[in-house]
Amino acid sequence: MNSANPTRQQQILTLLLNAPDGLSIDELASRLEISRNAIKQHLAGLENQRLVREAALTSTGGRPARNYALTELGRNYFPKQYAWFCSLLLEQFLADLDTASRERMMWQMGVKLANSLAGQFAEKSADEKLSALIELMQSLGYHAGRETADAGVEEGGIKAVNCVYHDLAQQFPEICHFDRALIATLLDRPVEQTSCMAQKDCACRFKLL
Repeated sequence: MNSANPTRQQQILTLLLNAPDGLSIDELASRLEISRNAIKQHLAGLENQRLVREAALTSTGGRPARNYALTELGRNYFPKQYAWFCSLLLEQFLADLDTASRERMMWQMGVKLANSLAGQFAEKSADEKLSALIELMQSLGYHAGRETADAGVEEGGIKAVNCVYHDLAQQFPEICHFDRALIATLLDRPVEQTSCMAQKDCACRFKLL
């Protein structure tokens, strides 16, 4: 959402955010100083995106007017701080564990996620699994790709240039066990991490053994 120069639809969503019971077309038109037809067109677009819905009728002394209100999806359109809050929780939780416990927990989490995705990797060749894993890591924000093969390492490995939990990994390097467990479990083979951005390297590299 561009708060510096909001669009008409963003302005409507903001007005509805501040009106729990909803607003009528006339009320929206008056507050934005545009025509009722323009409001109707914007509301139609927002309804198609499932961001607003028709709410209760209101009586203004004349013909009852239909109010419009935000849907749950519309409320979630506005920025939330889930990542920030989860980072605080995880940081506090990890601080209460010793190194071995953090390593074990991160490994178990990586294995658990891999097991939940195992069906997508079943019946695939080793090369197909590697391609599917890189696609998965891309969707998670790692900006991952294949590494060229070294001598004696036929398939090469994986290179990721974005650490999705960089600040936490600098404080708790055991977090990297999550990545290793995820990769090793989905590819069903040992993995060695040869470089790490949290350790000041330019990329995270995982060598397939």
